[in-house]
Amino acid sequence: MLSRVSSSRSTQPASRCSRWARGDARRSSSTSHGKTLSRAGSRSPSEPTTESLAEALAALCVEVGIPVEEMLQTVEGALAAAYKRAFNPPGEVTVKLDTGTGGLEVHTRVVRPDGTVVVEELPSEQFKRMAAQTAKHAVLRHIHDLERDKVLRDVAEHKGELASGVVDRMEDGTVYVDLGRAEGVMPPEEQIPGELLHPGRPVLVVILETQRNPRQAQVRVSRAARGFVHRLLEAEVPEIKAGTVQIRAIAREPGLRTKIAVSSSEPGLDPVGACVGPKGVRHRAILSELSNEHVDIVPWSDDPEVFVAAALGPAKADRVTIDRVTRTATVLVPRGQLSLAIGRDGQNARLAAKLTGFRIDIKPSEGDGQVEPAV
Repeated sequence: MLSRVSSSRSTQPASRCSRWARGDARRSSSTSHGKTLSRAGSRSPSEPTTESLAEALAALCVEVGIPVEEMLQTVEGALAAAYKRAFNPPGEVTVKLDTGTGGLEVHTRVVRPDGTVVVEELPSEQFKRMAAQTAKHAVLRHIHDLERDKVLRDVAEHKGELASGVVDRMEDGTVYVDLGRAEGVMPPEEQIPGELLHPGRPVLVVILETQRNPRQAQVRVSRAARGFVHRLLEAEVPEIKAGTVQIRAIAREPGLRTKIAVSSSEPGLDPVGACVGPKGVRHRAILSELSNEHVDIVPWSDDPEVFVAAALGPAKADRVTIDRVTRTATVLVPRGQLSLAIGRDGQNARLAAKLTGFRIDIKPSEGDGQVEPAV
């Protein structure tokens, strides 16, 4: 049930949410890799040498499944940049690390005014201590980037699915959600207006897309998207998961109201009743997760007159006339139902129009009442 993950509920992730968000205790972390680099063959963990790091580098590449050549290219690039910063020799600096002996060869390539190229070997003895630390940091950074990219690939496979997490912090209106192996980023436009979120609150979100961030894997998430309501209903109603009830359309104004059209492929199965649940328990669970946003569940029909009438619920329509050329529906309702059909600030009629895809004109059944503008 959705009620297990509201603000006052258990912090355990719901089983129906994306598995990538929970992490994997068996997966190697950058911290453990750092210990490997410090220990392997080093005389002192606090004073790594290029020799010990060369040994550790080879072992680590086997451990994490990275080609030695790939890691070596990363390390040598970092060493060259560090040498340039430390000693500022003229020209382009290159560094070669011998993974067998741990030896360093540093060269500079200088182009003279006459166009000739001179390559000179530079001293490396004073650089070795700095080189060991630089290599260690380069390796850890590279592994971190690989792990981040792996998480982002996993996340991309779960686009549009629900994920459970815990609110971590709020910054400048943006809510950051701890999803385990990734950080969810929920900007103001993806939040339910008026909903109060606070650090430590368990929260459900829908995955929108991955985001590039140098520090960690980030993913844009939402509670305002129509897809969030779709996945909530799918998770709460077994008949939708089984395929006997289908969600045909959703129209939503987050924080205010949502209309959902459903149908059934099984004779005798009431799709609206299945979504509402026994004594309304499923419907209430969805309302709770949406901070009590109004949710109307209506039957879908391939007859536009029937569908438009249902979409205007809870108002009752006396007659619906469809103009298929202009895709406009003229709806007659009892005078006493006029305000209900239109809704506050036109909201009910507006959502019905979005749900059905028809412009809707509403007017009272009796007399020649004023036609409400199409929405």
